[in-house]
Amino acid sequence: MGKPTGFMEYKRLDKKELDVLKRIENFNDFHIPFDLDTQRQQASRCMNCGIPFCQSAMKINNRNVGCPLSNLIPEWNHLIYLGLYEEAYKRLEKTAPFPEFTGHVCPALCEACCSCSINGDAVGVKANELFLISEAFENGWIKPKKDIKRNGKKVCIIGSGPSGLSCAKQLNYAGFDVTVYEKEDRFGGLLMYGIPNMKIDKKIVERRINLLKDEGIKFINNTKIGKDISMDEINKMYDEIVFACGTSQPRPLAVENNNLEGILFAVDFLKQTTKNLLNKENFIFNLKDKSVIIIGGGDTANDCCGTAAREKAKSITELEITKEPPKENTVPWPNYPNKKKTDYGVLEANTLMGKDIRRYETTIDSVVGEDGHIKGVYIKKVEFVSENGRMVIKDVPNTKEYLDCDYLIIAMGFLGTSDSDAESYGLDHNRNRITLDNFKYSDKISVCGDMKNGQSLVVIALKDGIDCANQIIKKYE
Repeated sequence: MGKPTGFMEYKRLDKKELDVLKRIENFNDFHIPFDLDTQRQQASRCMNCGIPFCQSAMKINNRNVGCPLSNLIPEWNHLIYLGLYEEAYKRLEKTAPFPEFTGHVCPALCEACCSCSINGDAVGVKANELFLISEAFENGWIKPKKDIKRNGKKVCIIGSGPSGLSCAKQLNYAGFDVTVYEKEDRFGGLLMYGIPNMKIDKKIVERRINLLKDEGIKFINNTKIGKDISMDEINKMYDEIVFACGTSQPRPLAVENNNLEGILFAVDFLKQTTKNLLNKENFIFNLKDKSVIIIGGGDTANDCCGTAAREKAKSITELEITKEPPKENTVPWPNYPNKKKTDYGVLEANTLMGKDIRRYETTIDSVVGEDGHIKGVYIKKVEFVSENGRMVIKDVPNTKEYLDCDYLIIAMGFLGTSDSDAESYGLDHNRNRITLDNFKYSDKISVCGDMKNGQSLVVIALKDGIDCANQIIKKYE
């Protein structure tokens, strides 16, 4: 199977990207697809390993290794190489509910444990996946499934993010009448409002939602359960209830004056920016010619950097409390690499600022305001030291520094479900976590996705939604 010498004949290629200064003029996707010959060559690099770790879906030291969905990667790589694109797509759809989502936003755990990466560069699995789903939509291979035999059971899914959508799709195909409730005006959860448009175009999300509607799933927006509809009503209307509400409680900035105007949680900033963009409105949080500081070093902080670059901020600084990662990977295959990387948003901000915007082992010491609005911050260096067998963070003396700041964007992750949300849903909780037995809260109520696991990856949320649905399906067999 596959071209036996493909990985020796062809180097890994990544998609070309538009020039940074050109692409930050808008919020469009900036990647340039391969031509067909190049795509086939890249697929031919797959070695067809005896044990394909890329689809292993296992954990090492409690960290995910390989594709959580167990995608049949070597099989559809081989079919791409042969030019059998529709057959390749059919293998992909066996395990991947929404390849267009993971093809855009997944960090590609599969590539990290590709056998080619032991002594070279991994196969471009993510690019191959996105190619297949794009071909499928363009060529009409994807059609709504209409011949679903209904079982008379009604399911309510609260939340239309990745886990909610995958759970809804799985239950719908099994014959349940599914209704998805969303508190926002548009469906998709973080896919719609938590991830910027240049990373995943919202038309792609809307296209999938419309397909799910055509397959019989009902979607109701602008509806907050526990407020617009009581839980008593929901209990009377449905046989099963699934909460897939994500993590609604962002980690706060623990300093005084943290409620000044201009201090924003990243989730609020990104959501409002996308809303303004889709509604063709002026940005409420307009960063043009402003001094912007972003706290955090993950994917969300990176997205904030890219957004700030597109809004032409005067200055962009990213503060990361962690140590600067090493230039070379320090963890063994097949673990996800631990090394410094510069993702698209940081690259764009670096280019615009003419320097690396990241400052490591640095955090906020205090905030300075004027007339109710943030004016600046004092930052400080910190260090990690071992005390009584555990690592603690300590301030480095005499390292305070003042920076002008018009907008301070907090991208430090999420704690879990907010107390107010849990209470409105009538769910018992402790420290932002719902008490569960696997997916089950009660015989009738299930919880999946980030609301169950804490902040995680889109691909893991998709798998969680499928597993939650399968547990409900088994109950009625």
